[in-house]
Amino acid sequence: MKKKLLLAVVILIGILLLFLYPRKEPFPALSNSMRQELETYIVKNYKTPEEYVLSKFKSHDIIFLGEYHRIKHDVELVQDLIPFLYEDGVYNLGIEFACYEDQDKIDQLLSAKTYNESLAYEIQFNFWPWWGYQEYIDIYKTAWDFNQQLPKDARKFRVVGLNGNSDWSYVKTEEDRNNPEIMKNVFKDGPGDQFMADVIIKEFLQKEEKALIFSGINHAYTKYKQPIYHEKEKRFVRFVDDRMGNIIYDKIGERCITIFLHSPWPSKDKFSEDVYPAEGVIDKLMIKIDEKFKPVGFDIKGTPFEKLPGKNSLWQHGYNNFNLGAYCDGYIYTKPLSKYKGVELAPGFINENNRIEAIQQSANPKAKRLNMTVEELIDSIKKSANMQKRFKKFR
Repeated sequence: MKKKLLLAVVILIGILLLFLYPRKEPFPALSNSMRQELETYIVKNYKTPEEYVLSKFKSHDIIFLGEYHRIKHDVELVQDLIPFLYEDGVYNLGIEFACYEDQDKIDQLLSAKTYNESLAYEIQFNFWPWWGYQEYIDIYKTAWDFNQQLPKDARKFRVVGLNGNSDWSYVKTEEDRNNPEIMKNVFKDGPGDQFMADVIIKEFLQKEEKALIFSGINHAYTKYKQPIYHEKEKRFVRFVDDRMGNIIYDKIGERCITIFLHSPWPSKDKFSEDVYPAEGVIDKLMIKIDEKFKPVGFDIKGTPFEKLPGKNSLWQHGYNNFNLGAYCDGYIYTKPLSKYKGVELAPGFINENNRIEAIQQSANPKAKRLNMTVEELIDSIKKSANMQKRFKKFR
Protein backbone atom coordinates (compact mmCIF):
# COMPACT_ATOMS: atom_id res chain seq x y z
CA MET A 1 0.00 0.00 0.00
CA LYS A 2 2.82 2.38 0.93
CA LYS A 3 4.62 1.58 -2.33
CA LYS A 4 1.50 2.40 -4.36
CA LEU A 5 1.05 5.65 -2.45
CA LEU A 6 4.70 6.56 -2.97
CA LEU A 7 4.41 5.80 -6.71
CA ALA A 8 1.31 7.97 -6.96
CA VAL A 9 3.13 10.83 -5.23
CA VAL A 10 6.11 10.49 -7.58
CA ILE A 11 3.82 10.54 -10.62
CA LEU A 12 1.97 13.58 -9.30
CA ILE A 13 5.23 15.40 -8.67
CA GLY A 14 6.35 14.54 -12.20
CA ILE A 15 3.14 15.95 -13.67
CA LEU A 16 3.50 19.15 -11.63
CA LEU A 17 7.10 19.56 -12.75
CA LEU A 18 6.08 19.15 -16.39
CA PHE A 19 3.42 21.81 -15.89
CA LEU A 20 5.72 24.24 -14.12
CA TYR A 21 8.80 23.46 -16.23
CA PRO A 22 7.55 22.19 -19.60
CA ARG A 23 9.89 20.26 -21.84
CA LYS A 24 11.67 22.67 -24.15
CA GLU A 25 11.95 21.98 -27.85
CA PRO A 26 15.55 20.99 -28.59
CA PHE A 27 17.76 22.99 -30.90
CA PRO A 28 19.27 21.30 -33.96
CA ALA A 29 22.89 20.27 -34.27
CA LEU A 30 24.84 23.19 -35.72
CA SER A 31 28.30 22.51 -37.10
CA ASN A 32 31.12 24.89 -36.27
CA SER A 33 31.57 25.72 -39.94
CA MET A 34 27.89 26.63 -40.42
CA ARG A 35 27.81 28.63 -37.21
CA GLN A 36 30.90 30.56 -38.23
CA GLU A 37 29.56 31.26 -41.71
CA LEU A 38 26.20 32.53 -40.43
CA GLU A 39 27.68 34.53 -37.55
CA THR A 40 30.31 36.11 -39.78
CA TYR A 41 27.60 37.29 -42.14
CA ILE A 42 25.62 38.88 -39.28
CA VAL A 43 28.67 40.63 -37.84
CA LYS A 44 29.92 41.97 -41.19
CA ASN A 45 26.50 43.12 -42.37
CA TYR A 46 24.94 44.16 -39.07
CA LYS A 47 22.01 46.57 -39.20
CA THR A 48 19.40 47.36 -36.61
CA PRO A 49 15.86 46.38 -37.70
CA GLU A 50 15.10 50.05 -38.39
CA GLU A 51 18.27 50.49 -40.47
CA TYR A 52 17.56 47.30 -42.35
CA VAL A 53 14.00 48.21 -43.32
CA LEU A 54 15.07 51.67 -44.47
CA SER A 55 17.93 50.21 -46.54
CA LYS A 56 15.47 48.08 -48.49
CA PHE A 57 13.52 51.13 -49.63
CA LYS A 58 16.54 52.22 -51.67
CA SER A 59 15.65 49.58 -54.26
CA HIS A 60 12.03 48.73 -53.46
CA ASP A 61 8.75 50.62 -53.41
CA ILE A 62 6.55 48.31 -51.32
CA ILE A 63 7.92 46.38 -48.34
CA PHE A 64 5.73 43.79 -46.68
CA LEU A 65 6.55 43.32 -43.00
CA GLY A 66 4.94 40.04 -41.96
CA GLU A 67 4.12 39.23 -38.33
CA TYR A 68 2.85 36.22 -36.36
CA HIS A 69 0.22 38.49 -34.71
CA ARG A 70 -0.16 39.96 -31.22
CA ILE A 71 3.58 40.07 -30.43
CA LYS A 72 4.32 43.23 -28.49
CA HIS A 73 7.79 44.13 -29.79
CA ASP A 74 6.78 43.59 -33.43
CA VAL A 75 4.04 46.22 -33.23
CA GLU A 76 6.36 48.53 -31.29
CA LEU A 77 8.95 48.21 -34.06
CA VAL A 78 6.38 49.53 -36.53
CA GLN A 79 5.71 52.46 -34.21
CA ASP A 80 9.45 53.14 -33.91
CA LEU A 81 9.86 53.09 -37.69
CA ILE A 82 7.43 55.96 -38.36
CA PRO A 83 9.84 58.92 -37.91
CA PHE A 84 12.65 57.10 -39.73
CA LEU A 85 10.39 56.28 -42.66
CA TYR A 86 9.31 59.91 -42.98
CA GLU A 87 12.87 61.19 -42.84
CA ASP A 88 13.75 58.78 -45.65
CA GLY A 89 10.87 59.98 -47.84
CA VAL A 90 8.46 57.13 -47.10
CA TYR A 91 5.24 58.79 -46.00
CA ASN A 92 2.86 55.83 -45.89
CA LEU A 93 2.16 52.90 -43.61
CA GLY A 94 -0.48 50.43 -44.76
CA ILE A 95 -1.93 48.17 -42.07
CA GLU A 96 -4.11 45.09 -42.17
CA PHE A 97 -5.67 46.13 -38.87
CA ALA A 98 -8.08 48.82 -40.05
CA CYS A 99 -10.88 49.09 -42.60
CA TYR A 100 -10.45 51.19 -45.71
CA GLU A 101 -14.00 52.46 -45.29
CA ASP A 102 -12.69 54.34 -42.23
CA GLN A 103 -9.85 56.06 -44.09
CA ASP A 104 -11.43 59.49 -43.80
CA LYS A 105 -11.63 58.97 -40.03
CA ILE A 106 -7.99 57.84 -39.89
CA ASP A 107 -6.86 60.90 -41.86
CA GLN A 108 -8.95 63.11 -39.57
CA LEU A 109 -7.47 61.45 -36.48
CA LEU A 110 -3.86 61.94 -37.58
CA SER A 111 -4.27 65.56 -38.66
CA ALA A 112 -6.34 66.84 -35.71
CA LYS A 113 -4.93 69.41 -33.28
CA THR A 114 -5.70 67.11 -30.34
CA TYR A 115 -5.54 63.33 -30.25
CA ASN A 116 -9.00 61.76 -30.16
CA GLU A 117 -8.63 58.43 -28.36
CA SER A 118 -12.36 57.71 -28.67
CA LEU A 119 -12.10 57.97 -32.45
CA ALA A 120 -9.07 55.64 -32.44
CA TYR A 121 -11.09 53.12 -30.42
CA GLU A 122 -14.00 53.48 -32.86
CA ILE A 123 -11.76 52.78 -35.85
CA GLN A 124 -10.24 49.76 -34.15
CA PHE A 125 -13.61 48.40 -32.99
CA ASN A 126 -14.99 48.67 -36.52
CA PHE A 127 -12.05 46.64 -37.81
CA TRP A 128 -12.80 43.88 -35.31
CA PRO A 129 -13.89 44.13 -31.66
CA TRP A 130 -11.62 41.21 -30.77
CA TRP A 131 -8.52 43.16 -31.83
CA GLY A 132 -8.64 45.99 -29.32
CA TYR A 133 -4.98 45.83 -28.40
CA GLN A 134 -3.26 48.94 -27.12
CA GLU A 135 -0.10 48.58 -29.20
CA TYR A 136 -2.02 48.41 -32.49
CA ILE A 137 -4.11 51.44 -31.49
CA ASP A 138 -0.92 53.25 -30.49
CA ILE A 139 0.24 53.14 -34.11
CA TYR A 140 -2.22 56.01 -34.62
CA LYS A 141 -1.01 57.81 -31.50
CA THR A 142 2.62 57.53 -32.62
CA ALA A 143 1.80 58.86 -36.08
CA TRP A 144 -0.25 61.70 -34.57
CA ASP A 145 2.57 62.61 -32.17
CA PHE A 146 5.03 62.70 -35.05
CA ASN A 147 2.76 64.81 -37.25
CA GLN A 148 2.38 67.32 -34.41
CA GLN A 149 6.13 67.97 -34.54
CA LEU A 150 6.15 68.78 -38.26
CA PRO A 151 5.99 72.34 -39.62
CA LYS A 152 2.44 73.53 -40.21
CA ASP A 153 2.54 73.20 -44.00
CA ALA A 154 4.65 70.01 -44.10
CA ARG A 155 3.30 66.82 -45.55
CA LYS A 156 1.82 64.58 -42.87
CA PHE A 157 2.65 60.93 -42.29
CA ARG A 158 -0.24 58.73 -43.29
CA VAL A 159 -1.59 55.43 -41.95
CA VAL A 160 -3.86 53.63 -44.42
CA GLY A 161 -6.31 50.94 -43.39
CA LEU A 162 -6.14 48.22 -46.01
CA ASN A 163 -8.86 45.81 -45.01
CA GLY A 164 -12.39 45.36 -46.19
CA ASN A 165 -15.29 45.41 -43.77
CA SER A 166 -16.42 42.10 -42.27
CA ASP A 167 -19.59 41.17 -40.40
CA TRP A 168 -19.28 37.94 -38.41
CA SER A 169 -22.82 38.19 -37.03
CA TYR A 170 -23.90 36.05 -40.02
CA VAL A 171 -21.90 33.09 -38.70
CA LYS A 172 -23.90 31.27 -36.05
CA THR A 173 -22.67 27.67 -36.48
CA GLU A 174 -19.52 25.87 -37.61
CA GLU A 175 -21.37 24.86 -40.77
CA ASP A 176 -21.93 28.53 -41.60
CA ARG A 177 -18.15 29.03 -41.94
CA ASN A 178 -18.15 26.51 -44.81
CA ASN A 179 -21.19 28.00 -46.53
CA PRO A 180 -20.06 30.22 -49.45
CA GLU A 181 -23.30 32.20 -49.48
CA ILE A 182 -23.06 33.05 -45.80
CA MET A 183 -19.37 33.92 -46.07
CA LYS A 184 -20.18 36.33 -48.90
CA ASN A 185 -22.28 38.23 -46.37
CA VAL A 186 -19.44 38.14 -43.88
CA PHE A 187 -16.93 39.56 -46.36
CA LYS A 188 -19.17 42.00 -48.19
CA ASP A 189 -16.16 43.67 -49.86
CA GLY A 190 -15.02 40.39 -51.40
CA PRO A 191 -11.85 38.35 -50.78
CA GLY A 192 -9.71 40.12 -48.20
CA ASP A 193 -6.33 39.75 -49.91
CA GLN A 194 -7.63 41.06 -53.22
CA PHE A 195 -9.29 44.00 -51.46
CA MET A 196 -6.09 44.91 -49.59
CA ALA A 197 -4.02 44.61 -52.76
CA ASP A 198 -6.48 46.90 -54.58
CA VAL A 199 -6.06 49.52 -51.83
CA ILE A 200 -2.27 49.31 -52.15
CA ILE A 201 -2.57 49.82 -55.89
CA LYS A 202 -4.96 52.75 -55.51
CA GLU A 203 -3.32 54.54 -52.57
CA PHE A 204 0.37 53.92 -53.28
CA LEU A 205 1.26 52.47 -56.69
CA GLN A 206 -1.02 54.69 -58.79
CA LYS A 207 0.28 57.70 -56.86
CA GLU A 208 3.89 56.48 -57.31
CA GLU A 209 4.34 56.42 -53.55
CA LYS A 210 6.44 54.07 -51.43
CA ALA A 211 4.87 52.33 -48.45
CA LEU A 212 5.59 49.94 -45.62
CA ILE A 213 2.86 47.29 -45.34
CA PHE A 214 2.36 45.72 -41.91
CA SER A 215 0.25 42.57 -41.83
CA GLY A 216 0.10 38.95 -40.82
CA ILE A 217 2.81 37.01 -42.62
CA ASN A 218 0.34 34.92 -44.62
CA HIS A 219 -0.87 38.08 -46.38
CA ALA A 220 2.69 39.34 -46.90
CA TYR A 221 4.05 36.62 -49.20
CA THR A 222 5.33 37.94 -52.50
CA LYS A 223 7.19 35.22 -54.42
CA TYR A 224 6.34 32.42 -51.98
CA LYS A 225 3.10 30.51 -52.60
CA GLN A 226 1.39 29.31 -49.43
CA PRO A 227 0.46 25.60 -49.48
CA ILE A 228 -2.95 24.27 -48.49
CA TYR A 229 -2.52 21.00 -46.60
CA HIS A 230 -5.24 18.49 -45.71
CA GLU A 231 -4.43 17.54 -42.13
CA LYS A 232 -6.73 14.50 -41.88
CA GLU A 233 -5.63 13.00 -45.18
CA LYS A 234 -2.05 14.21 -44.72
CA ARG A 235 -1.65 15.49 -48.25
CA PHE A 236 -0.77 18.66 -50.11
CA VAL A 237 -3.84 20.10 -51.83
CA ARG A 238 -2.76 23.18 -53.77
CA PHE A 239 -0.91 26.47 -53.61
CA VAL A 240 -2.52 29.79 -52.75
CA ASP A 241 -1.30 32.31 -55.31
CA ASP A 242 -3.55 35.27 -54.55
CA ARG A 243 -2.35 36.56 -51.21
CA MET A 244 -2.05 40.34 -50.97
CA GLY A 245 1.71 40.23 -51.53
CA ASN A 246 1.41 37.72 -54.39
CA ILE A 247 -0.97 40.05 -56.20
CA ILE A 248 1.31 43.04 -55.79
CA TYR A 249 4.38 41.00 -56.84
CA ASP A 250 2.56 39.94 -60.02
CA LYS A 251 2.06 43.64 -60.75
CA ILE A 252 5.44 45.19 -59.85
CA GLY A 253 7.84 42.25 -59.49
CA GLU A 254 11.07 42.89 -57.59
CA ARG A 255 9.96 46.36 -56.58
CA CYS A 256 8.35 44.62 -53.58
CA ILE A 257 9.77 42.19 -51.01
CA THR A 258 8.76 40.21 -47.92
CA ILE A 259 10.50 40.71 -44.57
CA PHE A 260 9.64 38.10 -41.94
CA LEU A 261 9.48 38.99 -38.25
CA HIS A 262 11.03 36.07 -36.35
CA SER A 263 8.31 33.83 -34.95
CA PRO A 264 7.22 30.17 -34.97
CA TRP A 265 6.06 28.30 -38.04
CA PRO A 266 3.17 25.80 -38.06
CA SER A 267 4.30 22.18 -37.74
CA LYS A 268 4.50 19.83 -40.71
CA ASP A 269 1.21 18.05 -40.02
CA LYS A 270 -0.82 20.47 -37.91
CA PHE A 271 -1.38 24.18 -38.46
CA SER A 272 -2.23 24.78 -34.80
CA GLU A 273 1.09 23.41 -33.52
CA ASP A 274 4.16 25.65 -33.57
CA VAL A 275 7.76 24.75 -34.35
CA TYR A 276 10.96 26.76 -34.61
CA PRO A 277 11.30 28.57 -37.95
CA ALA A 278 14.10 27.21 -40.16
CA GLU A 279 14.29 24.17 -37.86
CA GLY A 280 15.70 26.27 -35.02
CA VAL A 281 19.02 27.14 -36.69
CA ILE A 282 18.51 30.89 -36.31
CA ASP A 283 17.32 30.52 -32.72
CA LYS A 284 20.38 28.49 -31.75
CA LEU A 285 22.73 30.82 -33.60
CA MET A 286 21.38 34.06 -32.18
CA ILE A 287 21.36 32.93 -28.55
CA LYS A 288 25.17 32.66 -28.70
CA ILE A 289 25.88 35.84 -30.67
CA ASP A 290 27.15 38.91 -28.81
CA GLU A 291 24.27 41.07 -27.56
CA LYS A 292 25.58 44.09 -29.47
CA PHE A 293 24.47 42.39 -32.69
CA LYS A 294 20.85 42.02 -31.51
CA PRO A 295 18.21 42.89 -32.50
CA VAL A 296 19.16 42.62 -36.16
CA GLY A 297 17.76 42.76 -39.67
CA PHE A 298 19.41 40.88 -42.52
CA ASP A 299 18.98 39.58 -46.06
CA ILE A 300 18.03 35.98 -46.78
CA LYS A 301 18.33 35.89 -50.57
CA GLY A 302 21.91 35.48 -51.72
CA THR A 303 23.28 34.92 -48.20
CA PRO A 304 24.33 31.89 -46.10
CA PHE A 305 20.81 31.97 -44.57
CA GLU A 306 19.12 31.24 -47.90
CA LYS A 307 19.53 27.44 -47.75
CA LEU A 308 18.36 26.98 -44.15
CA PRO A 309 15.80 24.12 -44.03
CA GLY A 310 12.20 23.87 -42.93
CA LYS A 311 11.24 20.20 -43.34
CA ASN A 312 9.43 20.18 -39.99
CA SER A 313 7.07 22.96 -41.08
CA LEU A 314 3.79 22.99 -42.93
CA TRP A 315 5.31 25.59 -45.25
CA GLN A 316 7.43 22.95 -47.01
CA HIS A 317 4.45 21.06 -48.51
CA GLY A 318 4.37 21.18 -52.30
CA TYR A 319 8.04 22.16 -52.57
CA ASN A 320 10.81 19.75 -53.55
CA ASN A 321 13.56 21.71 -51.85
CA PHE A 322 11.89 24.18 -49.51
CA ASN A 323 14.25 26.54 -47.72
CA LEU A 324 14.21 29.94 -46.04
CA GLY A 325 15.13 31.65 -49.31
CA ALA A 326 11.91 30.39 -50.87
CA TYR A 327 9.91 31.80 -47.97
CA CYS A 328 11.10 35.38 -47.56
CA ASP A 329 13.60 37.96 -48.77
CA GLY A 330 14.58 39.50 -45.44
CA TYR A 331 14.48 38.66 -41.75
CA ILE A 332 14.28 40.50 -38.43
CA TYR A 333 15.38 38.84 -35.21
CA THR A 334 14.80 40.61 -31.90
CA LYS A 335 15.02 38.14 -29.03
CA PRO A 336 14.54 34.44 -28.11
CA LEU A 337 10.98 33.14 -28.48
CA SER A 338 10.91 32.36 -24.75
CA LYS A 339 11.21 36.11 -24.07
CA TYR A 340 8.25 37.13 -26.22
CA LYS A 341 5.38 39.06 -24.68
CA GLY A 342 1.93 39.65 -26.08
CA VAL A 343 0.13 42.91 -26.67
CA GLU A 344 -2.21 44.35 -24.03
CA LEU A 345 -5.94 44.94 -24.31
CA ALA A 346 -6.70 48.67 -24.34
CA PRO A 347 -8.44 49.76 -21.12
CA GLY A 348 -12.16 50.27 -21.54
CA PHE A 349 -12.13 48.99 -25.14
CA ILE A 350 -14.70 46.34 -24.27
CA ASN A 351 -17.49 47.64 -22.03
CA GLU A 352 -21.13 47.05 -21.24
CA ASN A 353 -22.25 49.39 -24.03
CA ASN A 354 -20.52 47.38 -26.79
CA ARG A 355 -20.52 43.92 -25.18
CA ILE A 356 -23.35 42.44 -27.28
CA GLU A 357 -21.92 43.71 -30.56
CA ALA A 358 -18.49 42.33 -29.66
CA ILE A 359 -20.00 38.91 -28.96
CA GLN A 360 -21.90 38.93 -32.25
CA GLN A 361 -18.70 39.77 -34.13
CA SER A 362 -16.80 36.75 -32.80
CA ALA A 363 -15.51 34.56 -35.62
CA ASN A 364 -15.98 31.54 -33.36
CA PRO A 365 -19.62 30.39 -33.21
CA LYS A 366 -18.98 28.70 -29.87
CA ALA A 367 -18.08 32.07 -28.36
CA LYS A 368 -21.36 33.75 -29.29
CA ARG A 369 -22.97 33.44 -25.86
CA LEU A 370 -24.96 36.63 -25.39
CA ASN A 371 -24.76 36.19 -21.62
CA MET A 372 -20.96 36.51 -21.64
CA THR A 373 -19.89 39.21 -19.24
CA VAL A 374 -17.47 42.02 -20.03
CA GLU A 375 -14.92 40.29 -17.81
CA GLU A 376 -15.29 37.01 -19.72
CA LEU A 377 -14.85 38.81 -23.05
CA ILE A 378 -11.75 40.60 -21.81
CA ASP A 379 -10.29 37.36 -20.49
CA SER A 380 -10.85 35.63 -23.85
CA ILE A 381 -9.18 38.44 -25.82
CA LYS A 382 -6.25 38.50 -23.41
CA LYS A 383 -5.74 34.73 -23.71
CA SER A 384 -5.17 35.04 -27.45
CA ALA A 385 -2.23 37.37 -26.74
CA ASN A 386 -0.64 35.29 -23.98
CA MET A 387 2.61 34.59 -25.80
CA GLN A 388 4.44 33.45 -22.70
CA LYS A 389 1.99 30.57 -22.46
CA ARG A 390 1.74 29.91 -26.19
CA PHE A 391 5.53 29.86 -26.62
CA LYS A 392 6.42 28.14 -23.34
CA LYS A 393 7.98 25.15 -25.12
CA PHE A 394 10.58 27.31 -26.86
CA ARG A 395 13.98 28.25 -25.55
